[in-house]
Amino acid sequence: MSVAKNVLFLASWYPNPNNPTLGNFIQKHAEAAAMVHDVVTLSVHSREGGEFVAEKSIRGKLTELRVFYPKATGRFKRIIQFTRFRKAVALGVSTYRKLVGEPDVLHLNVVFPLGLWVKRHFPNTPLVITEHASGLHEGPNAYPKWMLNRMIPVYQRATYILPVSANLGERIKTLAGTSYHVLPNVVNEELFALPKELSSKKLLVHISTLYEAAKNIHGMLRAVQRLSEKIQDFEFHIITDGDATQAKALASELGLLDRFVFFHGTMETQEIAAFLHSCKALVLFSNFENFPCVIPEAWMSGVPVIATAVNGIPEFAHAENSILIEPRNEDQLTQAMLEVLNGKHFDAQALRAYAMEHFSYAAVSKQLDEVYRNIRN
Repeated sequence: MSVAKNVLFLASWYPNPNNPTLGNFIQKHAEAAAMVHDVVTLSVHSREGGEFVAEKSIRGKLTELRVFYPKATGRFKRIIQFTRFRKAVALGVSTYRKLVGEPDVLHLNVVFPLGLWVKRHFPNTPLVITEHASGLHEGPNAYPKWMLNRMIPVYQRATYILPVSANLGERIKTLAGTSYHVLPNVVNEELFALPKELSSKKLLVHISTLYEAAKNIHGMLRAVQRLSEKIQDFEFHIITDGDATQAKALASELGLLDRFVFFHGTMETQEIAAFLHSCKALVLFSNFENFPCVIPEAWMSGVPVIATAVNGIPEFAHAENSILIEPRNEDQLTQAMLEVLNGKHFDAQALRAYAMEHFSYAAVSKQLDEVYRNIRN
């Protein structure tokens, strides 16, 4: 049996009052690690007004430490913001040391920006990195060169790099010359369960921030419009914590809004889990994507996925659990949705079994335990 280590989860993205879903996948990784080890998360957030303050909360076996600092305004706000952020990081580190002492392992989640302070505050602590950022890939969402140049030395210092997909790992390897091991995202198998009875409704669902460059919402809506010309007894639901203004405008223009397409604001995790029970498939039409949590959440619920074969998605999605299509191919998306709504069969039990094997708390906790156990302080 492993001896529990003190693990500091340093998180560049993390749920907070201003953005309750930001980095929730990092929170789930921390929960998985806390099944075996003593884990504290540390994240830094700006907010309007107020003072510099560190707030501690307990989430099951996990301790969460959030540091808040006043958001800068005015002519020199970028310089002031940087200075305040640096001060907040230092406050978070000193607060952690008062609570715990020195960490046995520093687990950095998303290198930019918190990773830039690792060398200053933890020069000798073994470093593990989990990366999620799609900005590492080339394309419209790519990080600028100056940012990559600051990040590369952080990757090179790590004992383990654990990207959420091999596709992302290969990109890091190209940039920094490092090896990696894939660490999949976590799904709460208790929340995302099989439905007690099958729904007769013909519902499809899309869940995302609606970031157009990545998610191609407009193309997806055009495909739904073509679908509505073929069949009319379906509903397409969009759940988002992002800005739906443009998507709603296009849905209205296409004659879909509140007729075939229905929008929902931010939902709690348990609400999403319940909603999936009524759905025939989760639909994603991304131009680029690492490996979003919603895909294994759907599988854990016995729901198949329609998605584009981009980046990390094909590493886990295959013919037994998904229909994979080409990015930007609206005709293929229309046809895939039609197949599902017309009764294309997927084995719900098999979908869940696959998700349990790869994405459950137990599976991911075991992987993290092996990583931490192999680190020698």
